[in-house]
Amino acid sequence: MSKNIDKNLINNLISLGLTEKESLVYCDLLKNTTPIGSTKIVRSTGLHGQFVYDALYALEEKGLIKHSTINGRKKFEATDTSRITDLIENKRIIAEKTIIKLNEIATRPIGQEFDVFQGENAYIQHQFDALEKIPDGGEILIISTDWGDLFTEKRYDFLGKYEKLRIKKNISIRFILNEGLREVSRKAKIRRPQTEFRFLPDHQSYSGICVFEDSVDFYLMGEPIIVFSFKNKKIADGYHNFFTVLWHMAQK
Repeated sequence: MSKNIDKNLINNLISLGLTEKESLVYCDLLKNTTPIGSTKIVRSTGLHGQFVYDALYALEEKGLIKHSTINGRKKFEATDTSRITDLIENKRIIAEKTIIKLNEIATRPIGQEFDVFQGENAYIQHQFDALEKIPDGGEILIISTDWGDLFTEKRYDFLGKYEKLRIKKNISIRFILNEGLREVSRKAKIRRPQTEFRFLPDHQSYSGICVFEDSVDFYLMGEPIIVFSFKNKKIADGYHNFFTVLWHMAQK
C-alpha cells in the first residue's frame, strides 16, 4: 500500500464495496489535477499493471472515474467524489428490496411453530436443543451486536459443553457482528474452530438473529434474556438470503 495514502481511508472505501486495489487506484487518481495514463498509475501505486487495468475498468463501471483518449492513448481521471454516495445508495436499495421479499414471505398464511424462551436457564436449554436438531455438517448463521456472557470463558460450564457437541457434529458458524466486537472475535476464533466473522459499522441494538436450516431465533439481550423462535422453512430460507446479502456487504 502506498505510504502516501491513509490506511483508514482505504478501509472505509473497502467497506463501501471497493477492493483494496480499486481503492488505491481511485485515491491515486484523486491526487492528480489532470488526466493520467495507466503507466503513471502503476509507478505511483506500485501495483502490477494487470491489477491497475482491472481496477480502472471496475472503477469506471461504478462511475467513480472516466477516461478520455489523448494522442491515441487513454487517460483517466476521477469523477466528482459525491459519486461515492451512489455506492451507499445501491446497498440501501438492495437491503430494501430484500426486506420487501422477506415481508412477503412472513405475511403469507403458512403454518409455523412459535415459541418464547425467557431467562438464562430456558435460553441454555434452547441452545442445546437447537444444536441437537441440526444435521451433522450443518451451519448456524448469526447476526448480533452483543457477544453474550454465556459465550465467554466466564461461563465455560456452558461454553465447553456447547463447543464439544458442536465440533462433534461438525457444525460451523458464520457471524456478522458489530465492528466493536472485532477484538473479542479475534480471540474467540482462536478457541472456536469452524467459525468465520465479518463486521458491520459500529452500532448497538442489544439483540440478535440466529438462522438455522428451518427456523429463526430473535434474541433480546435484556434482563432477562428473551428468545422468540419461529420454525418455518420459508421464513428461514428468506433470512438465509438476507444474511447472504449482509455477508457480502460486511467487512472482513
